[in-house]
Amino acid sequence: MALAYPSPDLTDGVIRLRRWSERDLACIEAATADARIPAGTTVPVVFTPDDARAFVRRQWSRLEAGEGVSLAVADARSDEALGLAVLLLRPQPGVAGLGYWIIPAARRGGRATRAIGLLSAWALCSAGIARVEAWVEPGNEPSERALASAGFVREGVLRSFLGQDGRRSDATVFSRTVDDL
Repeated sequence: MALAYPSPDLTDGVIRLRRWSERDLACIEAATADARIPAGTTVPVVFTPDDARAFVRRQWSRLEAGEGVSLAVADARSDEALGLAVLLLRPQPGVAGLGYWIIPAARRGGRATRAIGLLSAWALCSAGIARVEAWVEPGNEPSERALASAGFVREGVLRSFLGQDGRRSDATVFSRTVDDL
């Protein structure tokens, strides 16, 4: 299965999910300021323009390599990038994993929930995906609330599933399927 960029871009009038651009470096710089974002993603730990441009190229390469599709979460009016929403294909046919982050200055406005809802609905209705799942470290209440608000169902806990920074942690599994729409 291969994904393509949504055409037209996905929007609800508040946010727009669009292809990453090299003009989005300020978003990547803001993401490096929250240690939790680089710890669990490919966002550089320390911002440099070259590393930020390499990050943008990695997002483009996800589609080119058939891994999935990575989109900037942008303000619908200004087009300023505020975060990321990504679908990565899993080995199981018709299953994609969802990842997302919002820069600290843009949080608490429901943007994560909007991005999660838009991207998962597009995946399930237009991209041939039957199941979208997200893995969240237990205790990450903002992510758990955003997923639940976007129609995801909590399924259970995978013990010692996530590995980052030399440590293991559990993962709470959330999913949204075609049947949930």
